[in-house]
Parts: sequence; C-alpha cells; structure tokens
Amino acid sequence: MPRSYWIFFMAIAGVAGALKYWRDRTNWQQRCAQLEQRLDEARIEALRTQLHPHFLFNALNAISANLDHDPRTARRMLEKLGSLLRMSLDNAREQEISLERELAFIECYMDLQKVRFEDRLALMTIIDPEVRQARVPSLILQPLVENAVRHGIASGETAGTIDIRAWRDQNSLRLSVHDDGPGLPADWDPDHGFGVGLSNTRERLHRMYGEAQRFEIAAAAEGGVLVTLTLPLLL
Repeated sequence: MPRSYWIFFMAIAGVAGALKYWRDRTNWQQRCAQLEQRLDEARIEALRTQLHPHFLFNALNAISANLDHDPRTARRMLEKLGSLLRMSLDNAREQEISLERELAFIECYMDLQKVRFEDRLALMTIIDPEVRQARVPSLILQPLVENAVRHGIASGETAGTIDIRAWRDQNSLRLSVHDDGPGLPADWDPDHGFGVGLSNTRERLHRMYGEAQRFEIAAAAEGGVLVTLTLPLLL
C-alpha cells in the first residue's frame, strides 16, 4: 500500500480519535453540570426545609406561652396553625410559587399572630396587580414577616403595623417588609446580625438567582426596619 494511503488512514484515525475525545469530554462536562445543578437544588431545598421546623418551633412556643393563663387564645392559635401547616404542605413541592399564593400564606400567618397580639398588630399590603402572578421562592416572605413581628411588635407594648409591598421595577420584582417598631439596635452588624430565618433567606436568594437579586436591611426613614428584596421578574 502506498505511503500516502497510510498517511490518509492515520489522518482519519486521528480525526476519529479527536472526535471521540471531544464527545467524551462534552458528555463529561454535561454530566458535571447536571450533577452541580442537582447539588445546588439540594442545597436550596435544604435551606428551605430548615425554615419549617424553625417557624413551627416559634409558633408552638407562642402557643405554649398562652396555655396556662389564656387557654382559649392558645386553642384559637392551634386552629390557625393547623390551617397554616396545610397551606405549607400544599406549597412544599414547589421551589417557586406565585406571589399571590405566597401572600395568602402570609395572611394566614398574620391571622395566627393577630390571635396572639389582638389589636396590637395590624397588616397593611400594597400589591401592584401586575406582579400578583410573578414567581417567587416559596416561604420567602414568611421569615421576613416573622422577624418584623418578633422584633418590631413583640418587643414593645404599643400597637404596630407590618407593611408589605410589591411592585414592578423594569425587569425586576421589588418586595418590601416594613415594621414601625423600635428599629435596628445601635450595635447591629449588617454582616453578622442575621438569625436563622434571614440567613437562610439571603442564602436561598443567592443560590437561586446569583447576582440578579439583592437583599437589603436598613433603618426606615419613618422609623422601624425596612427589608427589601429585588428578584428577577418571572411572569
């Protein structure tokens, strides 16, 4: 066989080997990407499921505090908690739900808290109709509202209001939770001043949306604390 044929066959073999290497490497990269995605999804799910026992523990603590001196209130709180847990189970299979469903959960949660605080607690919501069906992480507002109730209302003796707002800002969804309580402590550290709920919320947002989100906590100009979330607008 002429030498040119050997060169031709070797060239074909070399191209075939290179193509096989490229396919194997591409398949390997795809598998790695899929594994990384599944790992990230597992991390996000773990962060979300941590909120359930944390929220439940706090709710049961509040109920327990009323058992001896006000069993009627404790019983009403247990009824509201049952409704809240049913809604939570309905949302448990989804990482993202509509803002409308999230707000329904928050209203149920606030009903539970109003049994506890009676006329000391009020809820005000201003929601742009355009964003009611926008997709948001499930349970994203609950720890923010719980924190506002705990530090903005429960820590004082006067009546207070939780103000929740949602609106469109170009291609972003803006959500805010404001309480008119005593505000941030003078020594509050923005890098380390987060409890379980707020830390999980911040971490979930970072893992789900990366640099396309913002999580901000600040003293409100009119008093109290203002928490603002900026998310991609997904309709």
